[in-house]
Amino acid sequence: MEAIVLGVVQGLTEFLPVSSSGHLVLGGHLLGLKEPQLFFDILVHVATLLATCLFYRRALWSMVSEGFGGCRALASGTPLGETLRSHPYFRFGLLVVAGSVPTAVIGLVFKDALEQLFHEPRQAAGMLLVTAAILMVTRFRSGGTQGLGSMALATALVIGVAQGMAIVPGISRSGTTIACALVLGVEREHAARFSFLLAIPAILGAMLLKLGEMTTLAGLDWVSLGAGFVAAAVTGFVALKLLIPVVNRGAFHYFALYLIPAGVVGLFFLP
Repeated sequence: MEAIVLGVVQGLTEFLPVSSSGHLVLGGHLLGLKEPQLFFDILVHVATLLATCLFYRRALWSMVSEGFGGCRALASGTPLGETLRSHPYFRFGLLVVAGSVPTAVIGLVFKDALEQLFHEPRQAAGMLLVTAAILMVTRFRSGGTQGLGSMALATALVIGVAQGMAIVPGISRSGTTIACALVLGVEREHAARFSFLLAIPAILGAMLLKLGEMTTLAGLDWVSLGAGFVAAAVTGFVALKLLIPVVNRGAFHYFALYLIPAGVVGLFFLP
C-alpha cells in the first residue's frame, strides 16, 4: 500500500503543477511514509517517463522522423534556415536539446547542495507558496503567438533555466516551465508540449545519475516495486489528460488555490 500511495503521489504531482518532490518531502513527514528506496524512486520516474512518451507519442515520432529528414536535407546542401522551416518538428527537437543544456548544468553544479533540501520540510512548504505565486502570474499573461515553427532559441534556453531552478523541492517543474513559456509568449498548447518533452532528457539524466549510486538489487520487494510502477504510470497519464485542457483554457493559475493553503499549513505545523 505504501508503494501504491507513493506511486500515485509521484504520478499525479510529476505533471500537475504542485511539485512532486515537495509532496514527497511533506508526505513523508505528515503521513509517516518512509523515504522511498533508491531503486523504487528510479522505477516511478521511469513510469512517469513512459506516461509522457505515450501521451506525446505522435510528437515524438514526428521529431524523430523529421530529425532524419532534416539531417538528410542538410547533408544534401539545403540551407539551415530553409531546412528548419520545412521541418518544424526537427526545429522543435533542437530547441528541446538546447533547453536541456542549462537544466543539466544547474543540476550537476548544485546537485549536492540541492539534495540537502530534501530533508527540510518547512522549506519545501515555503517553496509551494513560491510555486503558487509563479502560477498566479499566468492569470495576467496566458500565452502568445510563438508556436511550433516560431519559438525562439532564447525562449527555449530561458525555459531550460527555469526547469533547472525547479530542482528545489516545492518548486513545481511543470508549473515553472509552463508558466515561463506562457509569460515569454508561447502558445498555450505548445507551452505544455515543450514543457513535458523538455522533461524527458531531465528525467533520463536524473535516472542515470541515480543508477550510478545503485550497489545491489538483492532483497528488493518486486511486487511492491511493480505496484508502485503501475500506479505512477497510470496516474501520470491521467494527470496529463487532466492538465492539458486546463492550460488550453487559460486556467493554469487555479492550482494556486491548492498550493497556498498547503504551503501555509506546512509552514505552521512542520518542524
